[in-house]
Amino acid sequence: MVEFADKTKCLMRTIVADFYRSFTQTLRQQEIVPFLIVFVPVLAVLKLNQYIFFNFNTSPAVILMPVGISLAAVYLGGYRMWLPIACAWFFALLSSSSQPSIPLVISATVAYPLQAVIGGYALRRLNFLGTLERTRCALILIAVALFVPIVAPSITTLVQWLAGSLSAPVWVTWSRVWAGSVMSIMVFTPLITTWYTRRARKTPKELLETFAALAALTLAVYLTFWTTLPQLNTFVVLYGLFAVLFWVGLRLHPRIVTVALFLTAFGGMAGSIIAHPAAIALNQQLLADELFVILIAPIFFILTALVEESRVVAHEAETRSRELEEANRKLSLEDQAKNEFLATLAHELRNPLAPVVSSLELMKIKAEELNRLDLMQLVETANTHNERLTRLLDDLLDISRISQKKFKLQRQNVELRPIVERATRTVDVLCKSRNHILSVSIPKETIFLEADPLRLEQILINLLTNAAKYTDIGGHIELAVVCEGERNLRISVKDNGNGIEPHMLGKIFESFVQSSDSNAGLGIGLSLTRRLVGLHGGRVWAQSEGLGKGSEFTVALPGVRRQQPAPALPAAQRSRKVTPLVKRKKSAQQRSILVVDDNKAAADGLKKLLEHGGHSTSVVYDGLSAIERMRNDEANVVLLDIGLPDMDGYNVARRLREEHGYNPLVLIAVTGYGQDEDKAKAKEAGFNYHLTKPAGIAEIEALLAKDFRKTEKAR
Repeated sequence: MVEFADKTKCLMRTIVADFYRSFTQTLRQQEIVPFLIVFVPVLAVLKLNQYIFFNFNTSPAVILMPVGISLAAVYLGGYRMWLPIACAWFFALLSSSSQPSIPLVISATVAYPLQAVIGGYALRRLNFLGTLERTRCALILIAVALFVPIVAPSITTLVQWLAGSLSAPVWVTWSRVWAGSVMSIMVFTPLITTWYTRRARKTPKELLETFAALAALTLAVYLTFWTTLPQLNTFVVLYGLFAVLFWVGLRLHPRIVTVALFLTAFGGMAGSIIAHPAAIALNQQLLADELFVILIAPIFFILTALVEESRVVAHEAETRSRELEEANRKLSLEDQAKNEFLATLAHELRNPLAPVVSSLELMKIKAEELNRLDLMQLVETANTHNERLTRLLDDLLDISRISQKKFKLQRQNVELRPIVERATRTVDVLCKSRNHILSVSIPKETIFLEADPLRLEQILINLLTNAAKYTDIGGHIELAVVCEGERNLRISVKDNGNGIEPHMLGKIFESFVQSSDSNAGLGIGLSLTRRLVGLHGGRVWAQSEGLGKGSEFTVALPGVRRQQPAPALPAAQRSRKVTPLVKRKKSAQQRSILVVDDNKAAADGLKKLLEHGGHSTSVVYDGLSAIERMRNDEANVVLLDIGLPDMDGYNVARRLREEHGYNPLVLIAVTGYGQDEDKAKAKEAGFNYHLTKPAGIAEIEALLAKDFRKTEKAR
């Protein structure tokens, strides 16, 4: 027996020596500040537990505060925190007045750091975020709190049972240590981890609500655990406590929820120990308090996590909504800038076209007078290309207007055949230049449909131009019109040209999509065609068997009528193309006209054309000169540009209306700005008519004749 005791002492000395060497080595590897930050609190709460035990004769396992603090330390500081935890347990037990046995000291020194390391590993492995802002994190913390505390009680209870030092049954001892550990983890671990991370500052309103809630909770805890009121009406007292806890859980941040649970646990235990209002034994009352906290903590963990998640979702939705609004605002500004750029671009490109048109028309007049057919053909060719450039500018602006939903069709009951004929005449020059054969197939019966004649002609021109452009020289293009049923119409344009790759068939109608062909344009013609067809309630599609096998574009339109309707205005009156001049006669309604344009070439060219028509014409190049000229030599008609250098044409028009009234003065805006809002601004400023550059002499003469007939009718 003596020999066994000697061997035991020798083994204990070896264990202590090995532990001391390991301790000193690990201590040298650690920083002293983190060590003390963990060591001091754990030792302090262990001594507090011992003080409660000896002074109030309670179970030593009640509120095992070091367990929750130790788990938080390992989670936040890493596995190296086992050393200060072990040291705190070792020194606390050695300095205890109860003089615990050496096996208990060693087992506790090993078991509780080991339990903290296992718990910290579980939290990190399961990606616990240290907060209760997610339901997943709340469930992880609850699971760790319930299962990890099995480790230390099992080890220490087993050692005490083997040593024969248990003062209570095994199950009672184990369950008390387990319950104290569970409550400690549920109260102290989230309290430390949630307050470890920084949080945005609260508003004064939030701070006021927080202080009010914690004050109400303190009062409810006092009434529940420090007074005898629960013995009189337990339901009412608990109702008040739960009402405050739900207020905290639903309204305040998870940090405040952990503070509320700490106040409930600490205040409840302190009330039971100090005031001891209940008639039952203190240990039973403390165990009941432990179980109460263990039961309500998971409820409020999950509640606050759900509330915080919904708050985060709402905040993210609001943030995304603001981001979308900001993105939409930026897109709107960019779209507005794009449209302004297109309008300015069209204006800047149309301005130089105006003198080109005037010069070509003057050249054609001279060629007619000299009977120079070769010169007339050259002028006609130049006119044709000028028309193509003008149509390209119109297409660009139409795309912009349709995108802004500012585009409106001018529907009327129109005959299809004249529209087809005008479209084929327009592309005839291009087809002849490439030696194409253009054939047209249209039913003999008269076909009418509800459509915008100018836009329907534009659709056909775009499809025919596209076919002519992508068909090799000497190709064949076929335009076919077929009636389907009583109300539907199908128009197809087929060629034997380059064809379309299969993957491009679905993209070819998108804006600015270009083929790989070197002659590819801007990629707006087919996109505009699809949009115009859609506005008519129809659809357009492309077919091709592949590269080199030609293509076919088909337009399907509704609203066809085959009976003869009442006569409608010819669409030609709305066409913007330059009309060929043949033996022009002087106008029967000669006017006194003032041309105002800062583009001298355009103004001078238009002056000569008007004078050739028999009108008395003068020219100025800025707004102030126009106002002064009208005071000295009043004209009947003013052809007024908008973008003048000194003052814009709108202000000039207003000044002229103030000084000369409305009759018989006729103001005509001749400008590169041709969008609907530009026409509305011109009308508001006092203009009678609006012409978009380049305006040909035939268009101006037609407008003057129309105004003359209107004036005569008014008389």
